[in-house]
Amino acid sequence: MRRLTHYGPSLIVLATATLVLFAGPSAVRQLTFEQTRAEIQLASQRLTESPILEELNAAYRDIATMVAPTVVYISTQQRIDGPDGRQILNSSGSGWIYDEAGHIVTNAHVVENAEDIEVQLNDGQLRPATLVGVDLHTDIAVVRIEPGHLHPAARSRSHNVRQGDMVFAFGSPFEFRFSMSSGIVSGLGRTTLVDIVYQNF
Repeated sequence: MRRLTHYGPSLIVLATATLVLFAGPSAVRQLTFEQTRAEIQLASQRLTESPILEELNAAYRDIATMVAPTVVYISTQQRIDGPDGRQILNSSGSGWIYDEAGHIVTNAHVVENAEDIEVQLNDGQLRPATLVGVDLHTDIAVVRIEPGHLHPAARSRSHNVRQGDMVFAFGSPFEFRFSMSSGIVSGLGRTTLVDIVYQNF
C-alpha cells in the first residue's frame, strides 16, 4: 500500500520561492498587500456585525456618568518662609465624596499642613474645605465642605478584587482635571511604597 504524505508547509514554501524566482519581488509585495487588505476587510466585517464594542462603549459611558460626579479636585495653599520672604506653596490632588454631609476622602500628602483648602466639584462649583483628620501611616485624609447637592460615591469591599479585574481611575493627574482612565488590577498585596507604613495594595 502506498503511504500518503502531507506536503502542506513544504508546498507553500516552494510556491513562494517559485513566485519570487519567476515573478519577482513586486509580485510578492502585491500578494502580501492583497492578503493584508483581505484580513482588514474581514476584521472590519466581524467588528461591524458584533455588538460587543458598542456594548462595551456604552458600559464605559455609564461608568463615567455614575462616578464622575462623585470625584472632586482639591487645591491647597501653605505659607512658608523663603529666602525672599513669605511665599505661598500651592498643591493639588483628587478626592471623592464620602457622604451627603460633605465629608471627602483624599490623600494626606495633598492636605497636610495646608492653611487653605478649596474643593472643586465636577459641575464646577468651588467650596472651601476644613481638615477633619489625617492619617500619615496610610496617607489618607478627610476634609469637609458645606453639604448640599452632593453625590456620594458608591463603595464596595476590597476583598472582592482579583488580579486581572478591570478598573477605572478618576482624578486630575498633572492638572488634567476630572480625567478618566482604565486598566486592570496588576497585582494584590503590594508593599513597595517606602513612605507609607500600612500597605496592602
